[in-house]
Amino acid sequence: MNNRLIRLLVVCMMPIVSFGQVDYDEIIKATDKVFLKDVIIHDKPGSVIEYGSILVENGMIVQVGKKLTEPDDALILTADSLHVYPAFIDALSHSSIKKKEDGERPKVKFPGSPPDDVAGITPGKSAFDFIDAESSDLISMRELGFGIVHVAPRGRMLPGQTAIISTSGKSKNEILIKENVANYAQLKTSPGVFPATMIGVLTKFRELYKQAEGANQHMVRYSSSPLGLQRPTYSDAITAMIPVTKKQQKVFFKAESAKDVHRVLALKNELGFDLVLTDVKQVYPVVDKVKSSNVPVMISLDLPDKPEDEKKDEEKDEEENLTTEEMKALKERKAKAYQDYVGQVAMLEKAGVNFGFSWIKAKPKKMQEQMQTLIENGLSENAAIKGLTTVPAQLLGISDIAGTAEKGKLANLIISTAPIFEKDSKIKFMLVDGEVFEYEIKKKKKKTEDGEAIDIAGTYTYEISQFGASGSLIVSKEEDDYKVVLTDADDGSELEAKNITRDGNSMSFDLKVEEDGFSMDVSVNLDFSEDDFEGSVNTDFGAAPIEGSKVDPN
Repeated sequence: MNNRLIRLLVVCMMPIVSFGQVDYDEIIKATDKVFLKDVIIHDKPGSVIEYGSILVENGMIVQVGKKLTEPDDALILTADSLHVYPAFIDALSHSSIKKKEDGERPKVKFPGSPPDDVAGITPGKSAFDFIDAESSDLISMRELGFGIVHVAPRGRMLPGQTAIISTSGKSKNEILIKENVANYAQLKTSPGVFPATMIGVLTKFRELYKQAEGANQHMVRYSSSPLGLQRPTYSDAITAMIPVTKKQQKVFFKAESAKDVHRVLALKNELGFDLVLTDVKQVYPVVDKVKSSNVPVMISLDLPDKPEDEKKDEEKDEEENLTTEEMKALKERKAKAYQDYVGQVAMLEKAGVNFGFSWIKAKPKKMQEQMQTLIENGLSENAAIKGLTTVPAQLLGISDIAGTAEKGKLANLIISTAPIFEKDSKIKFMLVDGEVFEYEIKKKKKKTEDGEAIDIAGTYTYEISQFGASGSLIVSKEEDDYKVVLTDADDGSELEAKNITRDGNSMSFDLKVEEDGFSMDVSVNLDFSEDDFEGSVNTDFGAAPIEGSKVDPN
């Protein structure tokens, strides 16, 4: 596609980095040294250094404390009285992992014994092979305070090996911290072939584990004395499971419901592998069982909506047919179910269970809101910080480089305007591998008189004044889905948005920009008022402000 809007987005964003603005608008390329002065340092959970300083050099923290000498050759970051935390660590997600294209499943001659890849059994595959270093996912995670993400490949029962990467925005090889960290498993069936049922998945995992144990014994004997022994020849799936049987790798096993937790714990107790329960949504019925198992839990932040929130039409129709007593009982059940969900993390903390958070299904952009909900329902801020820093660092074996803001560790830091989980707290700066990223602190937009959500559908004029782009932004809605189209005023060319999400009166979406063989992911964040919006257009090279007004708002 050849049009002015795309050329502006591709070409005009480049100078943000190329000219190295001294006031570090939006994104700053790090110097060798960065000095944070007079900041409130939350260096580790439960510890605070009031009005201290941090010196960063070559991507590492070299000094932390009070009364540090200000270097003459350092970039002095204006952060007086701001709060500094170690950057968050994503315990597990699919961030930056390319989605597989849908295609026809290969025809299988014997559905009861399909090839491993057809059955979704690929524990030898590496997530690193599927990472898109230019993905907007990593930009979004960095904006939310994450310096490191632990990513798993997509797939079915055994998708493959996980990898730990940085959100620094560098090349694929540069962002890799550690490959083949753990094995990712799911209770996910393979329709039409074995294992096509839940029992089949458990049976297949047990069978593969036993085969890997036998293969390891055979290989050890053969390497010691091959005389009279058949040469070991085992499938990739079997050999990839050997580190699991030897407890050299953990299994991050997705188990959403309490029943799933029961099943996976029983499998672990039978076979003896190191387990991390992952993306758990319902744990409150089995907290005692989880505690006695001494297994870490990664809770999903895909929390349910409050019962009093606006209901779908079919739910309204259902309730209209109920009696007053039935309606009351239904509301009580919904309220209890919601309270159980939002209170279960506090239950884990009280029980002394080691827990953190994962993002297989949750939307990271809602993290701040969801964490506030958990804290309002009994979770301590100290435990919340642990679940996002020291716990994942320990589970992933990277405590020596990440998880706390201490001397000798990676310079991965959050700098926020207030304590990180306060309602109005905003991230002002992020340091990832010592590189500084600055974010605009957006002004609060006015709400409607009754405080309800604004109807944002309509046609708006927009302007990206930084490089003289303008045109129309059209927001339309069909049921619960939105469509967003940007039109350029000069030549009428259009870009249609993808991955559209709305949170309150804010909207975010992605654009895929292509021009003369160059491709770039662009993410757009907008905050709407009754008649206008403002926000930012974000790329790997930086960000530019965008604002607009509704056409004929009355």
